[in-house]
Amino acid sequence: MSSLLDTNAETAKIIREHYVVVLIDVDKGHNADVVKQYGNPIKSGIPVLVVLDSGGKRLTTQDTGKLEQGDHYDPAKVIAFLEKWKKPPTSGGKARAD
Repeated sequence: MSSLLDTNAETAKIIREHYVVVLIDVDKGHNADVVKQYGNPIKSGIPVLVVLDSGGKRLTTQDTGKLEQGDHYDPAKVIAFLEKWKKPPTSGGKARAD
């Protein structure tokens, strides 16, 4: 997943413009407090994507297995997920009000 986010031009652009990525090692019980804080997002396996708002509130958790096509991540599925959860554009330093 990390490789796709970095090397695919479209995913990299979305990440760069709309997300702050934090990689957290949760394998073998590492950072169990973080896992607990966000409702055990690894229950379906790792890697997992957890999207937070700017205040740290969990907006969604994505089992990355659902973003796969065969033996690899499907860029179209990943892009659709990123587009759905990206932060709204800002204008003049204020969040857009819809």
